[in-house]
Amino acid sequence: MAQWQETLESTFTSIQLTRMRGVPVIHPELSVSAEHFTRWQDYYLGVLVTPWFMNLVLLPASDATREAFAARKVGSKQSHVFPAGGYEFIVGEEPALGHYQACSLFSPMFEFRDQAAALDTAAAVLAELMNDANCEQLDAGGNPLAVEPAAPAAAPTPEVDQTPPATTATAATEPPAQPAGLSRRQLFTGGRR
Repeated sequence: MAQWQETLESTFTSIQLTRMRGVPVIHPELSVSAEHFTRWQDYYLGVLVTPWFMNLVLLPASDATREAFAARKVGSKQSHVFPAGGYEFIVGEEPALGHYQACSLFSPMFEFRDQAAALDTAAAVLAELMNDANCEQLDAGGNPLAVEPAAPAAAPTPEVDQTPPATTATAATEPPAQPAGLSRRQLFTGGRR
């Protein structure tokens, strides 16, 4: 696995210095890192951090998986199911790596103040990906099922309502209502499906 991590880092560092040179989406405080990789089923799974994106990455951990990856067309999509649910990956290929699959998490990377923040996020992503409490119920099309909010418990009715009426001053200090309906997946992926 360490060899894959080194190859990923050297490949994407080379891409940064060549193909991405001068592209304005490069975050100057970030560097390429493939620190958070682990064996998962027949893959090496981890998060690749670069100055222009953060992706979940799957690399083949066996000859059979390597052949299966190579049989897929670059740019095609494949879904994988993790404890937190299903995620769509896109097939990529680089000469030094061969075929791999990636799922975009962040791009560009300007919301990260530094490398430590990006690496902390990468570690958190992997932890949450393996947390089945994050799995949501999906319909046949892979869309989150609507969950009806629980009805509030009936509270005893006071004989006299002693709540002072809202004034313009108190109404202005109340926080605005937050939009409801973000699923765990949307929260985890920044609202993307």
